[in-house]
Amino acid sequence: MITKVTRKHPVSRKIYDKHIQLFRYLNDAWIFTHLLRPELDKKAEELRNSKSSAKKEYSVPKRNQDVVSRRRDRDVGDVFKAQCDRGIFETNIVAIVSRVEAFIQDCLRIAILDKPEKLVLIGDKNIPLNLFLELEDRDVLLEAVIESRCQELLFAKPKDYLEKFAKVLSIDIKTEILESFIEMKASRDVIVHNRGAINKIYVEKAGRKGRGAVGEELVVDEPYFTDVIENAKLLSGAIQRETEKKYK
Repeated sequence: MITKVTRKHPVSRKIYDKHIQLFRYLNDAWIFTHLLRPELDKKAEELRNSKSSAKKEYSVPKRNQDVVSRRRDRDVGDVFKAQCDRGIFETNIVAIVSRVEAFIQDCLRIAILDKPEKLVLIGDKNIPLNLFLELEDRDVLLEAVIESRCQELLFAKPKDYLEKFAKVLSIDIKTEILESFIEMKASRDVIVHNRGAINKIYVEKAGRKGRGAVGEELVVDEPYFTDVIENAKLLSGAIQRETEKKYK
C-alpha cells in the first residue's frame, strides 16, 4: 500500500515552524525554572542562616566602571528568596508574553507576504515617504511596510489586535483561549509598570479572567506560571491548527 504524502502550504509550513520554536522556548523556560528554584531556595536558606553580621563587598557596574555595594549575608539571602518565590516567575512571564507577541507578529508577516492585499486589514495608511524614497526594491519595501504596520498593531488593545490578527489569517480562535492570553498580557503590564499591584487598567483588561481587586498584590507563583506556560501553548497550538486547516 502506497501512502500518499501531502505537503503543507508554504504559509502553514512557516507558521508551523514558528509554533515549534515557541513551544521549545516555553519548555526551556519551564525546565530552567523548575531546576533553578531549588538551588535559589537552598542558597537563600544558607545565607539567611549565616552568623556573620559583616557587610561583604560586591562589585557592581556603574557607567563604564565597577563600584562596590556592601551587603550582609542575610540581606543577599533575602534577594535569593525573593527570586525563588516570585522574581523568577515575573521575569519569565514578561519574556513569555513578548515571545508570544513576536509569534503573532511573525504569523501576520507570513500571511501578508503571501497575500499583500491583506495589509489593509491592519491599517490603510499611505506608505511612509521615507521608506518609499529609501527602498527601491518592491519586495523589500513591502516587508518594511508590513514590519512597521505589525509593530503599530501590537500597541493597540490586545482584544483589538487579536481580532485583526484572526481576520488576516482567516481563522477562528476560541474566546476562552484569547481571554487567557489577554489576562497574561495584563499581568505582564502590572509586573512591569505597577510593581505587581493590581490597578484599574488590569481589572478592565483582564475582565472575567481577572485575578484580584484594585490595590491587591497580583499573585505570581508556580501555579500561575504553569497556567501561563499552558495558555501560551494553547494559543500557539490553536493558531497552528487553524492555519493548517485554512491553508491546504
